[in-house]
This record gives sequence, structure tokens and C-alpha cells, in this order.
Amino acid sequence: MLPPLSIRGKIAAGEVAFWVPLTIMTLVLTVRYGFRKDAGWLFLFLFSLTRIAAGALMIAIDLVSSPAMKPDMFIAEITLFSAGLALLFLSAIGFLSLAGQHQYSEYRSMSRSFRGYAIVPIIALGLSIAGDLLGTHVNPEAHIGLILRRVAAGVYGGAYLLLVILAGKCWTYQYYIKRHRRRLLAGVTFGLLFLGTRVAYGILDAWSASDQFGASLSPNPALAQFNSINGNYITYLVMGLVMEFATATTLLLSSTVIMRRHY
Repeated sequence: MLPPLSIRGKIAAGEVAFWVPLTIMTLVLTVRYGFRKDAGWLFLFLFSLTRIAAGALMIAIDLVSSPAMKPDMFIAEITLFSAGLALLFLSAIGFLSLAGQHQYSEYRSMSRSFRGYAIVPIIALGLSIAGDLLGTHVNPEAHIGLILRRVAAGVYGGAYLLLVILAGKCWTYQYYIKRHRRRLLAGVTFGLLFLGTRVAYGILDAWSASDQFGASLSPNPALAQFNSINGNYITYLVMGLVMEFATATTLLLSSTVIMRRHY
């Protein structure tokens, strides 16, 4: 008989169930429209895969009987939660570019902005992976790992501000793009509200404990509740997982309506 799932395991089961349909839809769109370089479906598909993988790992942690296997799975789950966020940023940038296809996206200054801004979440991804690995049995440099995790959270915060600025730049061309593309731009901009909440949670999570496993929580109880491992599970669910899903769903629905009607 399988052991019962923990609270995090039950949340993970729901996470997998919600992300599977979205993963299938993004895969179909990615294949159907030929892996367009300016569209965000590919990155949204990859992000969905990271969330399914993270959920599956959390369930496996509850069900696996071998204690020796759990640390590695736990490290992988934590890393996917933090590092995978970069893919959601890249997806949003892709859809902003799609909204200006054949218009502002063709301008050299905007094209440079899209490419330059995309580098920032990629940097955060690398810092997140390194920070989550340092301080574990992979590499015992815990202090350096803590610094990298907090720097990565700050870089995500900076990437979000740049993304808002980029969206603002796109809106300056609203009268030069077709109505259906303005609707896509509006949908992406609306999705940034949810993404901002998720980024804020990531920053608070990085400062809520001195280790990635949540064993040494902050002495400030208000801050400690934002820890994604041993903090408040409702906060983790709402500000973390729900905000990610709301962002992805908003991006997908906005772009899907555009493609069905005008391609």
C-alpha cells in the first residue's frame, strides 16, 4: 500500500493535473505554427514541462521508500521551481514580439530591446541553478549558495521591471498595429500583473531562510511564512503556483484567440 501524500504532495498532484492540458495545447501550437522565433509557445511549453516535472518529483518524494533517493529529488524539485521561472519571462517577451509582428518588432531598436531584455532572465536562471546546488551534497559551499539564490531573486525582480518597461515601449506603437494585435498586447500586459506577484514571492522566499531546504527559517515570522518549503502552504499555493498558472493561462488564451482568427 502506498503511503499517504503530504500537504505538498497533494498540492503537487493538483499542479500536475492542471498543467497537463496546458502542456498539450502549447505543444500543438508550437508544432502547428512552425516554432516561430518571435512567439512564446515554445517557452511556455518548456515551462509547463518544468512544472509537471516538479510536481511529479514532489509526489515521488512522498512515495519513494528509499531515503537515499529523496535528497536528489528534493534538490531537483527546488531547482525547477526557481530556475524554471526564466522560461515564463521568455514566453512573455516572445508574445510581446508577436504582438508587434510586421510592425514595431521589425524596428532595429525594438529588436535589440527584445534580445537584450531576454538575456536578464537567462542570467537569473543560471544563478538559480548554481545557488540551489551549492550548499547540498553536490557542493557544500552553503554561504555562496545563499548569496547566489538571493542575487538570482533580485535579478528576477530586475527582469520584471525591464519587462514592464518593454511592454510600455510596445504600447507606444498601439496606434500602428492592428486591433487584434493590440488585444494580444493587452492580454500579455494583464498577465504581467500575475507574474509580478510570483516574482515578489520568489524574492521573499529567497530571504525567508538561510538554506534552500527551509531548515533555518528567518527569525522574522512574517518573512518565514513565505518560505516555499516550510512556510505557509496557502501562501505558497496562491502567490507561487496559482500566479504562475494564471500568467501562463492569460498568455495562452490571448495568443490562441489571435492565431485562430487571423492566421
